Order: sequence, then structure tokens, then C-alpha cells
Amino acid sequence: MNNYYEFNNLSIDKESFKYFNSLSTNLLNTYLNDNFDYIESYLEKFSNVFKVIFNGQDYDEFYYSCKSLIEELNDIKIILNILKDRDNE
Repeated sequence: MNNYYEFNNLSIDKESFKYFNSLSTNLLNTYLNDNFDYIESYLEKFSNVFKVIFNGQDYDEFYYSCKSLIEELNDIKIILNILKDRDNE
């Protein structure tokens, strides 16, 4: 996979790449849209979670939500590179 966008922290996950590369361009675009919506909802949640964190709540849920968000961002990077590669064909 070429890193057309020169993402600094692009994880080369071969299973994810194979999966996304097998999808049509329309499905990839739909997936990207869904991922952005998902990320947006998490960012909204995070803005409210800060209040909870400082009231003595356990931070594990926040930590794992952040890790999930990072995985979503990496999937978006993979998809963007696949779509760019298809545009170059």
C-alpha cells in the first residue's frame, strides 16, 4: 500500500487493508462517511466526559473509547490511500 498522504502514524494492518481493498468504491465512501459520523459522536461524548472524569469516575471507559477512536482514524487513513490508488489506475 502506498502512503499517498504521508500519514505519520499509519499502521500497516494487512488484514484491514485486504478487507477494505475488497470493497467497492461506493462502499468505501459509505464507510468513510460512517466513520466520520462515529468519530464526531465520540468527540461530542469526550467533551462531556471530562466533567465525569474529574468527579472521581473510573477512566477505563474513556481510555478504551480513545483507543477505539484511534483505530477508526487508522481505518480512514487506509481507505483514503486505497481510494487514491484507485484514482491513479
